[in-house]
Amino acid sequence: MFNIVKPCKVCSSFVLIPRVEKKIELGLLKEKLEKENYLINTYTGALISTEKKCKINIYSSGKTIIKTKDSKLVEKLSKELSNILYPKEPDV
Repeated sequence: MFNIVKPCKVCSSFVLIPRVEKKIELGLLKEKLEKENYLINTYTGALISTEKKCKINIYSSGKTIIKTKDSKLVEKLSKELSNILYPKEPDV
């Protein structure tokens, strides 16, 4: 559900850009992240700063910054966060 962008060669972070525009309800997201064992560092209403193997900032727009140089970890977290942020509708 994200496009992964590496902002620069010397920067130690990746930016995840949502493919679909959708305002994120950060209060609900905070609860979901806590259930998935993410450590919440900061919650401002416009931003959640969390950790799971690295620091992650999630904005209400869905834009997400993952602070690591490990691209494999970014891919794993991208899939995990996509499932949390944009869960698939159950089959009826």
